[in-house]
Amino acid sequence: MKLCDFCGFYVGPEDIKCRNCSNPIPGRQVFEEIEYRPNEGKVTPSEASEKIIYQKPKGRLYHFARKTVILLIITGIVIAPQTQNLVKDSLNYWDEINKPYYNIPESIELTMVRNFTIYLQDEGYSDYNLIISKPGDTPIWPQQDVGNWQTVTDFKANPAYEETEAGRMEWANRIEGQERNYIEIEYKVKINTLRPDLKPEDSGNVEDIPEGYDMYLQDEWLIEPSSPEISNLSNQLSDGTQGNVIKILQNIYNYITYNYTYKQSSIPKSCDETMENMFGDCDDFSILFASIARAAGIPAWLELGRIPAFIDNRAGCDLRDWGGHAWVNTIVPLKEGGFAVVNIDLANSYFMWMPAYRISDWVDDGNGDNLYSYYYLFSSKGTAKATYLENSYVSNCEIIGNLKLEEL
Repeated sequence: MKLCDFCGFYVGPEDIKCRNCSNPIPGRQVFEEIEYRPNEGKVTPSEASEKIIYQKPKGRLYHFARKTVILLIITGIVIAPQTQNLVKDSLNYWDEINKPYYNIPESIELTMVRNFTIYLQDEGYSDYNLIISKPGDTPIWPQQDVGNWQTVTDFKANPAYEETEAGRMEWANRIEGQERNYIEIEYKVKINTLRPDLKPEDSGNVEDIPEGYDMYLQDEWLIEPSSPEISNLSNQLSDGTQGNVIKILQNIYNYITYNYTYKQSSIPKSCDETMENMFGDCDDFSILFASIARAAGIPAWLELGRIPAFIDNRAGCDLRDWGGHAWVNTIVPLKEGGFAVVNIDLANSYFMWMPAYRISDWVDDGNGDNLYSYYYLFSSKGTAKATYLENSYVSNCEIIGNLKLEEL
């Protein structure tokens, strides 16, 4: 709304001068072309004076009254309920568009290729064994309470493999001299983001945990809930929770993420070594978490797979530098009945959720020998030492859907 600079009266969008005081509106003056008329004389002073009409100037009280009326009208518009709702909606919209958030894909479909090159480091020969877990549809037991978040199709392996008792793929062969053996695995996989909407008030207590998970409460390779140090730590982190499972899990998560430093290593460490050094990697943190949770009476187990170190989804789906990764699964009984299996990734700070940037290769079955053998996938015996190189990459990738998260 535009007001006259002189008297404050309302000025319409088409007005070239004020309707109240007749002052011209800056920027709206109209200049007419002057037509030259040679036969007409100049206007005499007497003729000009006849056209002038005297108007008594309006006083200050008049202008004050008009400004007051205009101010009251504007105030009435501003405080009207309709205006207040409009302003509120505008502010909410402004807050929404300026609120920071994370873009997380709802699902990812990709083709994973893993190439292994096996060779000798010295002259001679060697009999080698390469044993790899085969990725499949997930969840598998004990994660039966949710729909599939990983689906594997078109699985191919060349050369063919033998299946072990643990259900893993095994290649065994002898290599001599300068020979090289090549193994290629290729498959398509669709992975969904898992983000259950669970809060401490939704959680049941430790005594509400269902039966059938005793193997995830016992000692296992490097997982030591019976350790006195672990038991004492578990009691401290359970204190004040009244047995609420999510609160206990949150305390364990906070204890590790706030007190330990990430440092990559090749071989998983025991809980005692991790607690003494106050650092570790994804395997070490997962083993420590599972030990403390089991000591608190909460079943917990490892899940092992692969994640990319480089992620760029700004212009598509660029996932590179894939490597091994470990995270924790655990059970949350629900106050209203039933239970949920949740994921906790301590190295990447994901508490009870997981993005789609991962592939699950194997779920801990409670057998310590199988957990141990997962980490030692290659062995050789002979007059020379054999080793291998792996080159993993994504040949095709597509993002499906998008989730906007205010916090991770």
